[in-house]
Amino acid sequence: MAILLVNNYIHKAEEKIRRYKEVLEALSGTEVIVERFHKIRPGYKPEKPIEAVVLSGSEAYLSRPEDRAFFEGEIEFVRRIKVPLLGICFGHQLIGLAFGAEVIQGPERAEPKEVVVEVPDHIFASWEPGDKLFVAERHRDELAQLPPGFVRLATSGQCRIEAMAHLRRPIFGVQFHPERRPEAWMEEWDGLKVLANFIQLSRITSS
Repeated sequence: MAILLVNNYIHKAEEKIRRYKEVLEALSGTEVIVERFHKIRPGYKPEKPIEAVVLSGSEAYLSRPEDRAFFEGEIEFVRRIKVPLLGICFGHQLIGLAFGAEVIQGPERAEPKEVVVEVPDHIFASWEPGDKLFVAERHRDELAQLPPGFVRLATSGQCRIEAMAHLRRPIFGVQFHPERRPEAWMEEWDGLKVLANFIQLSRITSS
């Protein structure tokens, strides 16, 4: 079994996806298959069985129709997915769009550092309600509302929907970047626990 990592970056794609791959491989102990976004569409068949899918960030803006057009195949793939799925930043917004939410552009780049846990379940099973996570985050687009059938898991003062989960399917989104260190001096960080919880949940769901 392997993890499929969808690379949504347009420029310097190999350089930007490297950190995701390194962290996922270290936490899962399994192979991570990287595939560019333009290859992901309904009917896509990976080279080996997949236990989970992770959607990366991107410099594209889903709030812009001209950017969104590049990702129509991936959006449809997400709607039909059967294995556990985690969207990160742009990937989080893409999941929201796929299930009926609007992606909007804020007046400035949001860079919150503290995210408040609301639902201590699923990928936030390591915390209690009201606990604060210290995370790395940088974005301008965000979800205007939760898509139907989802619950909000975390929030912040600068971004209302920091994390969400589907109510019936193992589909999750986080607006922050769990694969990045919030500060250079930190050897471990809260985002790693979020990723580890997703991997553990994926294996329980797939077994």
